[in-house]
Amino acid sequence: MGLLFASHRRSTELSKSLFSVKELFLVAFFVVIGLQAVPTWADLFMALLLCVILLPFNFASFYLMGRLFGLRNRTSIRTSLALSNFSEFALIVVAVGAGNGLFEESWLTVTALAVAIGMIISSLANAYSLQIVARLDEILLDENEAKLRPPDRAIDTGDAEVVVLGMGRIGRGAYERLVDTGGLSVIGVDNDHLVVEELKREEFNVLEGDATDHEFWHRLVVGGTARTVILAMAIHDSNTFAFEQLRIAGFDGAIAAVVQRQDQADRFIRAGVHTVVNIYSGSGAEVADAAMQLPSNRRADGDADHAEG
Repeated sequence: MGLLFASHRRSTELSKSLFSVKELFLVAFFVVIGLQAVPTWADLFMALLLCVILLPFNFASFYLMGRLFGLRNRTSIRTSLALSNFSEFALIVVAVGAGNGLFEESWLTVTALAVAIGMIISSLANAYSLQIVARLDEILLDENEAKLRPPDRAIDTGDAEVVVLGMGRIGRGAYERLVDTGGLSVIGVDNDHLVVEELKREEFNVLEGDATDHEFWHRLVVGGTARTVILAMAIHDSNTFAFEQLRIAGFDGAIAAVVQRQDQADRFIRAGVHTVVNIYSGSGAEVADAAMQLPSNRRADGDADHAEG
């Protein structure tokens, strides 16, 4: 039925409308399974045994699959942590099998317990994913840069003197001013693929990367010539995170940041940011400067000078 409606122009709207109904049926299915039997200690032991045997196998399988497709160690590990838990749809398979006499009814209870325990283990593991990744990355297979997918390769700033994080209107304006007026070597970084492609067509020196992602900072290789970083991302928390990562990495160059409120500027200054610019204050001053150049204002200035004379 879904295939028949898939090509209809309102299929997306229908899908959104039915999503809550689908979730309701799924929850009802789990409740029915839970009401069928009371778990015994034997069921709990078997569920724990399945988790001990199969969860590490799932993790290793996803990790090796990730490496096979050119993912870095860190990316493969984090992907494996997210995917290695048991799927709740295993309950559907076991329920169908039990209904057709392929399994004993007790396996439905065991599977339900295993799925629940697996979800708990997965939640705990993902809560400490950064620590787990750091430990495993030290002992797992070495990475061959040439075999990695381009998005997983190291981000090298080369001989750039200034790195601009965030190539929106503010970042782009800063980039152009530094290149045209300052004559500096600048590289921009943005997480929007379309923006990066557009800027490359306009011959900007720009790389694709997400400065709010821990993995970005592990891939980033800042050249020895970089002495300034500009935090020009639209969201203040993103700039704050990037600043913290720069400090953790030991960057000792100058850091400039844009803010939207004075309290944000005060926190940045206390934290050690060298230059802070309030984009709204700057815009207001620019509007005022432009207004002063209007003919009416220039005449008023001339009249005032004449009166003084």
